[in-house]
Amino acid sequence: MRSPAGLCIDRVGKLGYGGRRSLVSREKKTVTDFNQVLPDRKIRIRKTGVWPGVFSYLGGLMILAVAGFIGVWQAPGVINDWLVASDPLAVPDATITDGECRARRVVFVECSAHITYEIKGETLEHDIDLMFVDFHAGDYEVEVVRSASQPNRAALSLGLDMLWNRTLVDSALVLGIAAGGIALFAGGVRSDRSRRLARRESKLDLREVKVVQISPVLGGKYVQFQYGVDRKGKPLLALSRFGGKEEPYWIDGQRGMALAALPAGAIVPVLLDAELKRLDASPPEIATIAARLKQMVAGA
Repeated sequence: MRSPAGLCIDRVGKLGYGGRRSLVSREKKTVTDFNQVLPDRKIRIRKTGVWPGVFSYLGGLMILAVAGFIGVWQAPGVINDWLVASDPLAVPDATITDGECRARRVVFVECSAHITYEIKGETLEHDIDLMFVDFHAGDYEVEVVRSASQPNRAALSLGLDMLWNRTLVDSALVLGIAAGGIALFAGGVRSDRSRRLARRESKLDLREVKVVQISPVLGGKYVQFQYGVDRKGKPLLALSRFGGKEEPYWIDGQRGMALAALPAGAIVPVLLDAELKRLDASPPEIATIAARLKQMVAGA
């Protein structure tokens, strides 16, 4: 039950004088509007602390190259074995040499072998590479199997037994690694867009962001901060590079919340430095902004 004058009944309070429950004032949470400290004009950001997207593009290309290598390495063998599996014929007089299987990370198995067999007096040879997931311990017993309709296509019985396994594992590896490369490309696009919008004069929106981690690197440090949450409630994170003697503009004394500026049209804000040198403003304007911020933070 609500009472007038912005008061609410404390439902867990003890009964007071006259059998009435005590009343507690409702606290109102105030939100600090940091935009009041800025001059009434458009401002660009001189230094964003965001690396150019070219590094993400290069990393994405390297990862996509790895995905392509795995695809080229494994896909022909998988396709060949599906064709053999459609009309298999055992080759009991075939020879298997250099057969070897290696387990990586316990369940990830790689096998290779060289097979030789004869068809109507003609000797055929194939190198076989297999990759699959298995919990098997010990040796594998295998035999050579060829296609009845296409004698030049041959496989190991182990490869046919693990055909679905190999298909799923190879597909997951290629798609997963490729997705990582595409994600790097997307990150590079976002970085370049953020840099472009920040260096264009616009109305800035100052806001608090939560600093998550500070990682020292050669010549400076990376500051990771959270600027929001996505639709699933997961934190949205970004990185900003600072010089060795630079610090973010801390809003609280515990180094938890820092000041960032969101350019018009941008999604990711730019973390500001303690001396506000990242803002493209004159020294008198910087001094005025700093004084207003100090007064506002002290009164918050």
